[in-house]
Amino acid sequence: MMEEKNYQPENYENLKSFVKHVIAEQPDQEPLRIIEQLAEITMNELKDRPCQFSATASTKQMTLTVSHSGRAIDEHMVRVMGDHTDHIDYRPDGDDGWLLTIRRDIPPLFVTRR
Repeated sequence: MMEEKNYQPENYENLKSFVKHVIAEQPDQEPLRIIEQLAEITMNELKDRPCQFSATASTKQMTLTVSHSGRAIDEHMVRVMGDHTDHIDYRPDGDDGWLLTIRRDIPPLFVTRR
């Protein structure tokens, strides 16, 4: 059974430091490092607009969810981010809101014979 843990930001934690902190708690961190870069791109796109974020993680995947209001993130940037992870979803959420979901799967360990 896959144990999933939910994460909420600590006081005054920005998106990038939040993602870094969540990744640091995972046993297999290396495949998740791309989410740190995608969080930085997201922050640059939002240009200091307020946003809310959370994450869930298990031994099989990590999902980052970011909601914000105002102008949408550039479609091209969303496609570029999608090219570097396993799943991305970006859609309107309410009257003036947007919801971005980024999921990174953690590949199972492969044993190779020599």
